[in-house]
Amino acid sequence: MNSNLYRRITLSLLASLTLGATPLAQGQTNSLGLDYSLNLLSFGNFLVPSSDVQGRVAVGGNASITGYSINTANGTQAIYGGTGLTVGGNLDFGSGAILGNTIVGGNLSTGLGASFGGNIQVGGNLNANDKWLTAATNHWTTPASISYGGTATGLEGGQSSTPFQASPSSVQLGINFAAEQQRLTSLSQSFDSLANSGVGTNPWGGTLFFDAKGADLAVFDLASSDVAKNLQLDNLGANTTVILNVHGQSINFGQHGYDNFMGGHVLFNLPEATQVTFASSVFASFLAPLAQFNTPIGGLISGQVVVAGWNGMGQVNDVAFTGNVAAVPEPETYALMLAGLIMVAGATRRRRLRDVVVRGQLELAH
Repeated sequence: MNSNLYRRITLSLLASLTLGATPLAQGQTNSLGLDYSLNLLSFGNFLVPSSDVQGRVAVGGNASITGYSINTANGTQAIYGGTGLTVGGNLDFGSGAILGNTIVGGNLSTGLGASFGGNIQVGGNLNANDKWLTAATNHWTTPASISYGGTATGLEGGQSSTPFQASPSSVQLGINFAAEQQRLTSLSQSFDSLANSGVGTNPWGGTLFFDAKGADLAVFDLASSDVAKNLQLDNLGANTTVILNVHGQSINFGQHGYDNFMGGHVLFNLPEATQVTFASSVFASFLAPLAQFNTPIGGLISGQVVVAGWNGMGQVNDVAFTGNVAAVPEPETYALMLAGLIMVAGATRRRRLRDVVVRGQLELAH
């Protein structure tokens, strides 16, 4: 196929994958079809005993949060306006700070140290456990809205806002988690089909080196054992985007170094992983739509994270993925493209044959 035609088709297909499917969109979206402010997207449960996510968080399952902050870098001011946390299931919020609005599709239970920095919408039951709900835009003085769709128990009197009952249908999550998981799984597989730019070399046994050759897009395939080594990116251009396709169902990133990993331009793509363990510090985003992501002893990711579930005290900093990726078409798309090309070729052939017949008839007539 003509390379220019292929590139136009590829970019068109990527646009169709990303446009119209943006979850919780508040601004510009990236090559993953995600809003830049969405720091962590978990399709399943989100279980965190401590630490923080600086940007916005969306959880499809249940969330259990203790000693944790969301949508803030200093605990007192929101990084992004609008919604800070969206939970499709139940939220058990023992302590910490959620800046921006909180939307819960199921039930909400809060503890003494739970601080909300915006409006609260609960589709199910609200249990304040006889603790004062701090739901205000500056934590303490400005009233905010607290609504619930089921029943309310354990409410403390004298709050800045009085919780009120509303229709459960008034709670809009703003994201179809099942559809997003399917979309991003397909996107992950298409990234895995991109042609490799080369292979990692290990001349001294301790570090894997990847030569980007100054390309706009550099793609490398890694085995699960490779990510337990030090990783170094070399010969990066000013706008190089790097995709590291890591294969295997169980992946342990270990504790090691990442050299020349540029903030916002590196993506770990894990199309097969179902279990991931992370305990390092890296400037990179993670696309692991089928994986339970575990950070049992902590870790720091400066990038956007997409997972099937999250468990642990890892920290996620607000660094959006800004890489430019043109994904390859999926096999079904190739079939449709081929069928379309065959139809066009057939129509062109029939038209040419008809023209030949018509010319012959005119010549005979004269």
